[in-house]
Parts: sequence; structure tokens; C-alpha cells
Amino acid sequence: MPVELALTERMKELHCLHQIEQTIGANQGSIDDMLQQAVKAIPQAWLHSAHAIARISRGSQVYQTGDIDHCLSVQSSQISANNTIYGCVEVGYTERFQEASEGPFLAEERLLLDTIATRIGSLIARVIAEDSLNRILLNNEKLYKQLLTVLGGMAELRDPYTSGHQHSVGKLALAIGMELGLPKRQLEGLQLAASVHDIGKIMVPAEILCKQTKLTRHEYELIKDHAEAGYTILKDVAFPWPIARIVHEHHERIDGSGYPNGLHGDELLLESRIVAVADVVESMCNSRPYRAGMGIEAALAEITKNGGTLYEPEVVDACLRIFNEKRYVCGC
Repeated sequence: MPVELALTERMKELHCLHQIEQTIGANQGSIDDMLQQAVKAIPQAWLHSAHAIARISRGSQVYQTGDIDHCLSVQSSQISANNTIYGCVEVGYTERFQEASEGPFLAEERLLLDTIATRIGSLIARVIAEDSLNRILLNNEKLYKQLLTVLGGMAELRDPYTSGHQHSVGKLALAIGMELGLPKRQLEGLQLAASVHDIGKIMVPAEILCKQTKLTRHEYELIKDHAEAGYTILKDVAFPWPIARIVHEHHERIDGSGYPNGLHGDELLLESRIVAVADVVESMCNSRPYRAGMGIEAALAEITKNGGTLYEPEVVDACLRIFNEKRYVCGC
């Protein structure tokens, strides 16, 4: 083969490998999409590309540029990885050619086909491993959600006067987060954390939680411990969201006057600042053993008055919008 033609053929082969690497590296779309793109790139690398057809077979799935079963000459390479066979990749000519003494395909083309098969094998193995991992993660998340549901129910069983409060706070926090345009994943963690924000109250004596008269200073201090207790309960669970931290911070205030650690502004997660507002609004709406509910107007007046000092202004504005403009109904 003339040097110029040989160089042209090597460039075609490199271009084919580059296209396949780009398709695999981009990791966009399904494996079906990636293999369909890969099979289209293959024929262009062969000497007689105008007469070349490629096919990738993976189980019952076939990706091809034409009917290779009618080709006069076909070469194939097994797709495998980690001692597992996934299928094969084939290239065929629709016409008869005799470029090499041992057949119509060049030695470099046979090497290229083996390289493509190896790379596709790695792709398939990676996708299978990722799918398996994703299934495990999804199952773990289901278990985490079930755990949080049980924990939330435990807290409310011990304090009948706040029955439904955590659920209502979770619903309102989600609405505020959506108004702020938070991504789906962040919204999911926000709602889950809000739904168990008072889990630490299972450590508070029931007689204090259900006390019919105003709490003493000592009793109030015991109740304040529930944020720290909630964090202690949740901190060692490897949630995919910052659940424990949000629970820990939901009584903090942006001016540093909150508890348990007196954190300020940006030291707090946005989710914590959202739950803080949702908790105050829902708490003021609902009755407690020692006081009647104050209603939504008083609750909104509270966050309006203290937006920028106690509560995050952006969160307060979003909360006001969903009540005043979108007619959100409080859980009270």
C-alpha cells in the first residue's frame, strides 16, 4: 500500500476511535444511544468504507448500519470485560475485495476491531455496574425514608398536641423551597428533614411536652435541648442529604440569637433557614397545651417583622408570596 494511502487509513482509524471515545466519555443518554452512535462511526474507518456495514450485538439488542447478513465478507470481535462476554462487533463488505493476502480486511483493521470491541466491553461493564449501584442507592434511600417516617411518628406519639405538626412543617418547607427554585434533590432532603425536625423531643419528658400551664424556665431549657438531641439521634446515619445538620440548626436565627450554637446567617444551611420559618409559622397557627393558636395573620406578621434579623429575608419573602399570592393554606 502506498505511504500516502496508508497514512490516510491510519488517520481514519484514529478518527473512528476518537469518535467512540467521545461518545463513551460524554456519558450522555442511555447505553442504547451510545452504542447506536458508536456503530455509525465504525464503517468510516475501513478501507472500502462506501461498502462497509457495521453491527454491534448485545444480548437481544442489535445496533447496525445495514443488513450485515448479506455481506460477502465479515470479520468479528467478541465484546467482553472482566471475563464476561456481552456480545460482538462485526464489520462486513457488501462487495468482494482482496487487499491483503489473507483476506479482504487489512491487519490494521482487524486490530482496530479488537480495540473497539474491548472499549465497548468496558462501556457495557461500567453501565451495568452503575445501574447496579443506582439500584442499591435507591433501595437505601427508600430505607432511609422509611426510617425517618417511623422516627417522625415516634415523636408525635409522645406529644399528641403537636400531632401532624412535623408533617405540616415539611409541607410548608417544601412549598417555600419550590418558590425559591431549589433543585429537586435539595427539595427532597429539605422536606424529609422538616418532617423529623422535632425528633429530639422523644428525649424530653412527656409531662413537660403535655403540660397544660406555662412552662418554667427550667422546663423550657429542657425542651430547647431537642435540637441537640435530634442531631445526636441522626448524625451517624449516612443520609444522602444533610438531615442531621438541618435538624440541629432549625432553631438557629440569622442574627445569632438562636440555639443550640448561636450560629449566624451564612453559617446556616439554606434548608435550615427555610425550616426555621416554616416551623415558626406552623407553630403560631396551632394551639399548644398552654395557649391557643394565634392564626396565620399573626404568624405572617411575626416573620415579616423579624425578616432580616431572626429570619432569612429571601425565605420570608417566599413564604409571604405563597400565602398572599398563591393562597397556600396553613396546616393548622
